[in-house]
Amino acid sequence: MIKTICIQQLQLILLFFTEVVPQLSTPQTSKFKCLPNGCCDEHQWCRFWASIGECTANPDWMTGNCQLACNTCNAGIKG
Repeated sequence: MIKTICIQQLQLILLFFTEVVPQLSTPQTSKFKCLPNGCCDEHQWCRFWASIGECTANPDWMTGNCQLACNTCNAGIKG
């Protein structure tokens, strides 16, 4: 069975490989990337998380917060 990695663990992994200091205590609340129709990635790391399988492993959060990266624009539109 594959163990799901939590977001803070992913941030630490990214920190290790990129040497960028993440803001673990202050999550990004603004839209990171949006299409004109309102479909958005809410976080700058959505594409990274999607690339390592988090759209499937963590769909409850990823569907609404990483719509572009997970290709779920119609499934998770926030109102």
